Amino acid sequence: MDWLNGMNTVIQYIEENLTHPIHYDSLSSIVGCSMYEFSRIFSFMAGMSVSEYIRRRRLSQAVFDIQNSSEKIIDIALKYCYESPTTFTRAFKELHGTTPLSARKTGISLKTFPPITFVLTIKGVNEMNFRIEKKDSFKIMGLSGYDHTECEPNDSLTPLWREFMDNYNPRLRNGDGALSYYSAPFWQVGAYFPSKEGQTKAIIGAEYKGTKLDDMTIETIPAATWAVFTIVSPSGIDYVPDAFARILTEWFPASQYERDESVPSLEVYPDGDASSNEYQWEIWMPVKNK
Repeated sequence: MDWLNGMNTVIQYIEENLTHPIHYDSLSSIVGCSMYEFSRIFSFMAGMSVSEYIRRRRLSQAVFDIQNSSEKIIDIALKYCYESPTTFTRAFKELHGTTPLSARKTGISLKTFPPITFVLTIKGVNEMNFRIEKKDSFKIMGLSGYDHTECEPNDSLTPLWREFMDNYNPRLRNGDGALSYYSAPFWQVGAYFPSKEGQTKAIIGAEYKGTKLDDMTIETIPAATWAVFTIVSPSGIDYVPDAFARILTEWFPASQYERDESVPSLEVYPDGDASSNEYQWEIWMPVKNK
């Protein structure tokens, strides 16, 4: 996958659709990955989320419309996909430090954010530890859900993790009837299924070993070859996206493998202090030969 050209095509698509609704599934399909993966890659490469980038570009272009036309503020707000002049004014003031009406005056200091361009840079100074494993089909039992096209994918799946950690994880750890077969070390697994329908399906849980709780879902992970990356860092939304995106943008282009889009990617978290800089967790990326 040519991430460089793909991401620049995404930027071009955004520019051509600033005055139209932009759906994340349309952006991820340009690159050829799931929305969940796209969100992480974009944030890693651009230094901001895709929603923030689109917001800045729209509000930057709105400035020129405000200053160089006699259009009503409400019409400009609707043009750039804001539902009301109130939400537009709030967003405009947050970015520019003044209101849209004030921006029509001369001598007002405003901000502009030009379109970004992705260029090739040399990274990979930090080593990436991995191993190749073949694993038969297995099942995960846990809590499942979807992200949403109108939300930033990373943000929309965070509540799924939180609900699992608060309500489901203690039951698996402490044993709930037949669930006592979960013996130490306990590993939490997050699986993210490829999607062509604009949403990413995820399940958060642990490997299923034969007894199902009524309120839990079981998903089958197909047999696959995996590139397993050991990450030494705290876990969480501040660390996982960078590790995930480095694999896709740095490791894959230099390897003899490509992403197997028919199999979900996995995040695997063992027992331990997940906030520690010495914590070790894994990303399992399904691969196939190029």
